[in-house]
Amino acid sequence: MNRLLHHPMNRWIGLGTSAILLGVIAATIGLQSGRVRSHIPYLNSPPSTPTPAGVVLSLGQSASLPVNVATAPTVSAAATAEQTATTLPISAPTATAAPIVMPMMATTVSVAPTVIATAAPATLTPAAVVASQATAIPPAVFLEPMAHWFQGWNQCAEVSSAMALSYFGSKVDPNSVTAVLRPNKDWKGFKNVESPYIVEYLRSQGVQAQAFEGGSVERIKRLVAAGAPVIVGQWQNRTDHAGVGHWRVVRGYDDAKGIFLLNDSMVGAAVPMTYAEFDDLWPLYDYVYIPLWNDRLAPAVQQVMGAEMDPKVNIARAITYDQSRIKEQPTNAERYFGLGGAYFKAGDDQKAVEMYHKAKSMGVLDRTPWALWYQSWPVTALVNIGLDDEALQVAQENISSAGVYALMRYERGRVFEKRGDLATAKREYQMALVDNKNLKEAQDAAARFGG
Repeated sequence: MNRLLHHPMNRWIGLGTSAILLGVIAATIGLQSGRVRSHIPYLNSPPSTPTPAGVVLSLGQSASLPVNVATAPTVSAAATAEQTATTLPISAPTATAAPIVMPMMATTVSVAPTVIATAAPATLTPAAVVASQATAIPPAVFLEPMAHWFQGWNQCAEVSSAMALSYFGSKVDPNSVTAVLRPNKDWKGFKNVESPYIVEYLRSQGVQAQAFEGGSVERIKRLVAAGAPVIVGQWQNRTDHAGVGHWRVVRGYDDAKGIFLLNDSMVGAAVPMTYAEFDDLWPLYDYVYIPLWNDRLAPAVQQVMGAEMDPKVNIARAITYDQSRIKEQPTNAERYFGLGGAYFKAGDDQKAVEMYHKAKSMGVLDRTPWALWYQSWPVTALVNIGLDDEALQVAQENISSAGVYALMRYERGRVFEKRGDLATAKREYQMALVDNKNLKEAQDAAARFGG
């Protein structure tokens, strides 16, 4: 028996059998790889998409023109880093077409400019009160070109900023934006970037931007028809990601189908969303929206916004708007929460806290326990009116649940500083900077204590 095992023919049979087995294994791995790749969008070549009905706008074109083929936009935004992902213009899809996607690649990080918590009003001066709703707009508009990336962990603000900037010719990529807005990143990192920081970053890239409250479907459509992409803050959805805050870019609409077309870092490029769903996901964030424009688009944006280019006018109108929306649906706790946010931005901390408490009593934090990851104003308002114990408790709860939360650390520092516990205050400010080294409020506070 042993002699037969070492016969040369047996060795060749053994080698042949091994080769066959290796081939079967390789084929199986290849098949599985193909199956996996089919479920990972950024590993697949983007499908071509047909041109939609309606008006396709490139930068600076009027929505009244019968544009069929858009041209590349004028470059007006300075890029802080060269994008390493391919930035081919995205073909304009129909609402039901498969979106074109582009992968986000590793990039060289640019030097991070200083970011401040509150943005100054746009330099564009409002015209004498303009009847912003008087002009008819096309029934469908789509803005192009605009790049798309899928996001990393909690990266929707940065990806949305990069996507919107790409419309103006910017080559900045999401990782460079993250280095500025959310330097402590990944799944343990800072969970959200609030609107003032987004606006400050966008302006640093050479475009105009402003965060407005009290948005409506009609207002967003008019801004898009004016040629301005709009970043909006909402829930991601009401299903598999219910209770997760999300920034996305509105780049088109189609009245015949009742949809917006969104560049969404979690879903894809030119993703359709009905007007009704869009409006439903918005109230907790006080219907916040951030249009971007350059000098060429300024007159059209000003025409849409009218007197609301003045932030005080916008906030006053937002409060009235929120109150009217509450009357439509008085049992919707998110609308009271959104109204509280408007009062806070108007400087009325007392009413802001009243609306926060009302929304909380109606169960908003039971249904969406992560709401304060995305809206930190309740804690700031609590500190401002002297409800320090509650502020400390709420801040600590959200630090514990989020893992990293620079703004909550900063607010805790304010409480301890008021109480004269300077050692604890200094530690909280330093921890805020560990969470986000670019947080200007914490930088200033730590500087008062000698770093």
